[in-house]
Amino acid sequence: MTAHPRDARALDFEVQSDTAAQAYQVSSPWGDTILDRRRLMQTLSLGVYNLQGDHKPGSADFSVVLRMRLDADFGINAHLGAADRGGETAYQIEAGPGVRFVPGLQQAPVDLMYAYVEGRNLLKGWLGFRAGRQYVVDSLGWWSFDGALARVTTPYFVRAELYGGLEQRGGLPLSTSRFERQGVWRGNHAGFGTAGDQPSVTDLPSYQFTQPAPAFGVALESNGPSWIHGRLSYRRVYNTGTSVTQQFPDPTGGYRTAEGLRVSQDRLGYALDLNKSDLGAIKGGFTYDFYNQIVGSYYGGVEAYLGKRATIGADIDYFVPTFDADSIFNWFTKSPITTATARVWVAPTRRLDLSAYGGVRLWMADGDPETFGAEQCRASGLCSGDQEIDPANTKAFTRDPDNRAISTTVDALANVSGRYRFGTAEVGLRGMVQAGARGHTGGADLSGEKRFDGGRYRVGGRVSLYDWSDPLRPDRGATSFGYVLGAGVRPVQQADFRVEWEHDMNRLVGQRFRIVALLNLRLGG
Repeated sequence: MTAHPRDARALDFEVQSDTAAQAYQVSSPWGDTILDRRRLMQTLSLGVYNLQGDHKPGSADFSVVLRMRLDADFGINAHLGAADRGGETAYQIEAGPGVRFVPGLQQAPVDLMYAYVEGRNLLKGWLGFRAGRQYVVDSLGWWSFDGALARVTTPYFVRAELYGGLEQRGGLPLSTSRFERQGVWRGNHAGFGTAGDQPSVTDLPSYQFTQPAPAFGVALESNGPSWIHGRLSYRRVYNTGTSVTQQFPDPTGGYRTAEGLRVSQDRLGYALDLNKSDLGAIKGGFTYDFYNQIVGSYYGGVEAYLGKRATIGADIDYFVPTFDADSIFNWFTKSPITTATARVWVAPTRRLDLSAYGGVRLWMADGDPETFGAEQCRASGLCSGDQEIDPANTKAFTRDPDNRAISTTVDALANVSGRYRFGTAEVGLRGMVQAGARGHTGGADLSGEKRFDGGRYRVGGRVSLYDWSDPLRPDRGATSFGYVLGAGVRPVQQADFRVEWEHDMNRLVGQRFRIVALLNLRLGG
């Protein structure tokens, strides 16, 4: 009998845990209510690589990775007492049903950030895949779905992707709403019903049902010289289930709804980056929203590398807010915001670097915000005290193109920063301002850090002074002073611990304190 030894399997693994704990209070800007915050964020990640055995460059390899997050706030309900106790998360309380209830609010939500199995370099490098919960990051933004992605890499400098599954949405198990299109408030309706001690759908018609959202996308991406990268992306997501389409009941007491398969988002995007390390870089991109039939955003930038110690550049960014196709905000005017800036970075010495940028931000609107409302009121007859009020006059005024000429408000932007590094320490200074006809915000902060014993121990701090004002709400202007003190230790190579104390003060919130503790653990093998 002969025994044959099994092939050695060169599995690599990595485990990482990050913990952040905060404790602070927030004063309500509209009263004396104090909101207690006792927040704990915990992430845990695991990666297992080279499942196929010994890694061979260019050969197929397989891996499994996952990451989970607990984002708890144990201060929820903490400011409520007596008859309101527990009212933010419980519908039926002593004070009465629904007095403080916030549907969908969880004290300790857990979400699965990603969890997928991946294969690369299959079929002699032509094919790769991912299956599970995963991210897609491109010109259309950060997006997450549960499903599968196939990637075909050709020897002709082109790579293609095809993916599909279900969009990650809040209210579904182990999910978050971070990656949905904005404009719709969705969540789990468990516990809703018609009993007196249960919340009703018609009591909260804006709180929409969460249902699975089928989605698919395709992308073409360059895969050639390292100095050029372009990616063309298309994505479509569908809404399913029932959506309540009116805030108040009709004369019969009912609510209109939309049902069936319908578009949530339908968008195209492209991004291009050219970067030559000895010359400079050019970048640009755009997105197009097929549902709204508008260019949702575009950007462009150019920079020149003036040797190894200086860079100059200029950027432009255009953005129009767009929303989920079920959102009521699609019925309202959407106006663009355009930002144009120029920037410079210089490093006179290896220890000192300086940077600055400045420019303008243009806020556009249909009609003149200063006069439109008053003129609309006069057209209706309300402002003149007419007994006969004709709504048609208001409609005609509002839709008249002469009354909706584009108006533009301009803000000036500026930012400067500098950093000086010592052997075991560094200090930094940063200042910013944004100012225009609608108010201003500006200020500066000074920070520093000192390391001991080869970086095993560190202490640091920051002092800041900021001021802001808003002519529309003059009572909300204030000057704020704050400071942060922190210390950290790395007892072993695989662990870091840091604690920070923050104290901010201004006439709006009085004295506000916060303590933050951070613990990072890493293990690999």
